[in-house]
Amino acid sequence: MQIKIVPEFQNDADVGIVKSIVNKCVHCGFCTATCPTYQVLGDELDGPRGRIYLMKEMVEGAPVTAKTQSHLDRCLTCRNCESTCPSGVRYGRLVDIGRRLVDERVTRPLSQRVQRWLMRETLSRREVFSFLYGIARIARPILPASLQKKIQVPQPAGAWPSSNTSTRQMLLHEGCVQPAMMPNVDAATARVFDKLGIELVIASSAECCGAIRQHLSDHHGA
Repeated sequence: MQIKIVPEFQNDADVGIVKSIVNKCVHCGFCTATCPTYQVLGDELDGPRGRIYLMKEMVEGAPVTAKTQSHLDRCLTCRNCESTCPSGVRYGRLVDIGRRLVDERVTRPLSQRVQRWLMRETLSRREVFSFLYGIARIARPILPASLQKKIQVPQPAGAWPSSNTSTRQMLLHEGCVQPAMMPNVDAATARVFDKLGIELVIASSAECCGAIRQHLSDHHGA
């Protein structure tokens, strides 16, 4: 997919990356088979190929609108599409850059700006996320059924292996979501690795991985 960058974007450090990634796309459409938003919505612009077209048109000088922003926002950044792309298009990297370029040119409504700020400042802090998720679990019985499905019932974490016979070690970055939502997964993983002779060590001083801020176009904060 050939691309011609207009002067407005030529001084942006990331546009060269956009060009190299877009050039790899042969618009075969294999990516749509594994894209969850395309499968649900059935809109070409809500699939990887359509979003690539939107980003290509943007850096070629097409008007950037709230509609462009909305289609990029709907992407889950799951990168399923990369697993089926025969050309090796790095779509995840591309959509992160595309979101930033759009956000620099399209002002979001105040409600969206407040919502995104709250998400950046709460979900990226482990202690705040754990506290809020704990409240959600307490309130779960009185919530609508659609919300109840999204709040998992806690399962006992089980014992963390205490044997010192492991000859190898592996570092585990717990993150902010896993300890609050599924602590049993980490403990179960540790027990499996212990059986294989590998001690799982928690990186207790690890900081936020930056994924939430990255996906919300806060590249500097990430």
